[in-house]
Amino acid sequence: MNRATPRFSPAAVTTALPRPGSSGRYTSVLMQTTATLIHDGWEVSQRHTPTPLWIPATVPGHVHSDLVRAGVIGDPYYRLHEIGVAWVDKADWVYKTQFMVSKIHSGKQFLVFHGIDTLGRIFLNDNLLGDVRNYFQTYRFDVTEALKSGENKLVIELDSALRIGQEKAVEYLGDGTSVRGKQTYFNFSPRAFVRKPQYMFGWDWGPELVSVGIPGKIELISASVAEITDWEINYELHSTNLADISLSITVQKYDNKPLIVGCALYAAGDNTPDEIITGPAGEYTVHLEILDQEIVRWSPNGRGSQKRYLLNLRVRRVTDNPREPELITHKGLSIGFREILLDTTDGGMAFVVNGEKFFAKGANWIPDGNFPGEITKNQLRERLTQARDAGFNMLRVWGGGLYESEDFYDLCDSLGLLVWQDFAFACSMYPDDLVDFVESVQIEAIQNVKRLRHRVCLCLWCGGNENLELFQSRWSGADQATEFFGGKLIFETLPEVLKKHDPKTPYLPNSPWGDEGEGNCQSENVGDAHYWNVWHAKEPTSNGDWTNYAKSTCRFSSEFGFAAPAGLAAWNSCLAPEDKGVRSLASQWHDKTRKGYETYLKFIAMHFPAPETFDELVYFGQANQAMALTFGIEHWRRQMGHCWGTLYWQLNDCWPTHSWATVDSAGEPKLSYWAVKKSYAALLLSLVRTEKFVEAHLVSDLPHSVSGVLRLQLVTFTGEVLSSVEKPVETPVNAASGSLLEIPAANRNDAFVTGEFLYLENKKPQFQPSYLLLCEPKELQKREINITKEIAGDLEQLQTGLVGDSNLTIVLSVDQFAAFVYICTPKRPGTKLSNNGFHLAPGQSFLLHVYDLAEDMTLDDALDLLEIRYL
Repeated sequence: MNRATPRFSPAAVTTALPRPGSSGRYTSVLMQTTATLIHDGWEVSQRHTPTPLWIPATVPGHVHSDLVRAGVIGDPYYRLHEIGVAWVDKADWVYKTQFMVSKIHSGKQFLVFHGIDTLGRIFLNDNLLGDVRNYFQTYRFDVTEALKSGENKLVIELDSALRIGQEKAVEYLGDGTSVRGKQTYFNFSPRAFVRKPQYMFGWDWGPELVSVGIPGKIELISASVAEITDWEINYELHSTNLADISLSITVQKYDNKPLIVGCALYAAGDNTPDEIITGPAGEYTVHLEILDQEIVRWSPNGRGSQKRYLLNLRVRRVTDNPREPELITHKGLSIGFREILLDTTDGGMAFVVNGEKFFAKGANWIPDGNFPGEITKNQLRERLTQARDAGFNMLRVWGGGLYESEDFYDLCDSLGLLVWQDFAFACSMYPDDLVDFVESVQIEAIQNVKRLRHRVCLCLWCGGNENLELFQSRWSGADQATEFFGGKLIFETLPEVLKKHDPKTPYLPNSPWGDEGEGNCQSENVGDAHYWNVWHAKEPTSNGDWTNYAKSTCRFSSEFGFAAPAGLAAWNSCLAPEDKGVRSLASQWHDKTRKGYETYLKFIAMHFPAPETFDELVYFGQANQAMALTFGIEHWRRQMGHCWGTLYWQLNDCWPTHSWATVDSAGEPKLSYWAVKKSYAALLLSLVRTEKFVEAHLVSDLPHSVSGVLRLQLVTFTGEVLSSVEKPVETPVNAASGSLLEIPAANRNDAFVTGEFLYLENKKPQFQPSYLLLCEPKELQKREINITKEIAGDLEQLQTGLVGDSNLTIVLSVDQFAAFVYICTPKRPGTKLSNNGFHLAPGQSFLLHVYDLAEDMTLDDALDLLEIRYL
């Protein structure tokens, strides 16, 4: 076969020499291709000022944070400071640094920018390297001539993205009388003309802090001999544990000496190949094959292992001793193997991995901070581990955010979280009739598709968020544009990029998606749906009443949600003591839901008491959100087979706020997080109220059935069993059971229904019982409840009186039913717990784990740390 394709020279690749493999070795010399980070010594100043003030700058980072550290502005998240820092977005800025180069080696020198925010020019030693116009692109400049031995000066001028966006919008729209319609938020806002994260212009959960900065790393690449400039892996899984693998490796040669291009896959066997390039300087693509490679397939969280393998792409140069080639450069990668399909049979939408259709359980993901260059790997690890621990198997990376960092996808690969990746477009039309705009998008798409196509977690590319839905549903009313601008991108540009560079990953033109016809994006019978008829509904009977999720019959619910306040630790970071009132100006400012603050409070009061204190606002609001998401998720999971996924809006937050997130910006799970975790259990016992009965449904993601006894009981708050029914059942296999058992239940404010599933062989419950109140929470009978807290630990630990290992288990019990038990830790906000927001019934004990306590904390102090409230 023809294993190498030189781009411009004929017959440049010879047959392979005997592969050194384990019998050969690399010579112990420094690799000839090196990368040096340029992150130190940066300063930033406002441009166009008579006396520039240079302040220290952090790279990667953004100008707002530099200004805060220098004392120029206050924390933009604090109180109403967002208003006072608006001038920063209107200004132009310049970054500069100096770096030393001790010696310039032969070959080529490149400066590579892995993210510039966003519009400007780059200068090296007063030489213009080029313009930058797209946050999502990597910029690479040949600086072989401009670089000098000794001190070098690097300057980056950045223009206001807000101002440029406004100017471009006015230029494009003219007087507003063209077919494009008037300038409106949902047609062509300034952000539609600037290729940077759209949410930084403000969203209905985030601030308007457009900013500028250097969010990605900067590398000085020295390539004396050769570089790997591109690579691609494809494979066919032709049995449960065998794969045929093909690799394409593109190498740029800088001299005429022969190179050995090869790979090493650290899996079973020793069959990784090498090829030799003998041609002159130039670009070459080498094709390698590994046949019948033994592998273990990667599976999503909850469905198997997340097995991955180290793949090393390498370029070596032949030396006088052919058994000791010199290592020029290499690229280490983590690779997994799996099959992914999107089943759209009969208009449905189901993901199939390794031949198994499964229910997608997860949420939408937004950037985990308003200044994305400052998001750390530890921060991502905490958030994504929370997703994994809550039973997620999928995250949708929403189009108003980012193509996320390598750290993000590494973690998703390792944690078993499939990634639905939107292209970076959301809730807007885009000027797809401007040639330069489309060309910029094309480069952006090619670079990010090539960067992510090998990721085992990648399960879908999507053309963006709600852009077609905006047009079809005429969100702007009379000001709506008369044609869909952006269609060229999602129907031509992006599919063409994927056809060439990643044809195997499924593609969805937009989300939600029904078909291309007029008005079909919210079809209940085709594709995915964004079900906002609860939060955003205009009908009085639906607006804010989460029981209306039951009206949806969609095939895949890729957005739905209900807002609630952040936790106390997040609020403490952004509010002064005097701001902690239900209707304080600062609390209202941090509500970006655009629903109206009083309407937001009324949504809580539909089901819970109207909050009178800030603590009640947090408690009742979070409990209401927990019930809303439980109701929606369990409704769609009970439709499993017709509906194949729920991705609620949203997992995380970028600042302290009232929002739909289930984990706030301080990393603290809201009560809804724990409710979601229970609703996403692999084996779910779901109780649902009908007119006169409570029904019990079993939903299972398990590949096998389980025999057991299903029991329903009507119980008073004091523990008296009024009625009980049970029956032996077999759990369904990767399916929902439908109603298996029911018990009569009228409205009562002094009783509840509990459901249990017990294995036949040992009669032990497999999870905490499920509870269903028979009245609205605000109608619960007022009672004084005794809640007992006891330490569960060994005698030695109890005798020392110290926590010791920083973790503690506490046994909670009650004398009467306690609804929405809320564990607060005001003396140490952010203390990590194993659960929260649960119900407790008399006669049952609940084990609560408390993590990361102070090493010198006594047991009494640990117990005193927990404040417990109930409804």
